[in-house]
Amino acid sequence: MKLDMKELNPAAKFTFSDDPDSGVVHIRVMTPGKLAEIRDQTILTKVEYKNHNRFEYTEIDYAKRDQIVWDYCIVSWEGLDDDDGKPIPCTTENKLRLMNEHPGFAGFVNNCLEKLQKDWEKRQDYLEKN
Repeated sequence: MKLDMKELNPAAKFTFSDDPDSGVVHIRVMTPGKLAEIRDQTILTKVEYKNHNRFEYTEIDYAKRDQIVWDYCIVSWEGLDDDDGKPIPCTTENKLRLMNEHPGFAGFVNNCLEKLQKDWEKRQDYLEKN
């Protein structure tokens, strides 16, 4: 098996419909290494002492986690225009806004990620059997 060491996790191309002019989003699946990196950046363990007892708890920065996840998984897009027909730039801010506020876009991206995850699991099963 050959592996592209320059691009270990390439993005897959998904179109919104059968119409090629409907827009394309390039999406990649989250890897275990990236998940660990996100945990390190967004989860903070804190310790407090009260009445000679030690209490440990975690704080999670959900906003930062979402920003990193969507910025990583949504690599780029083409053919996404606003109401005035102007192209929507593929920026971190626009990725977050569409994922947080546009149910259709968020549902589309989540469905694409599920397809990618299932495909990855099938490949893993195949590699384990052979």
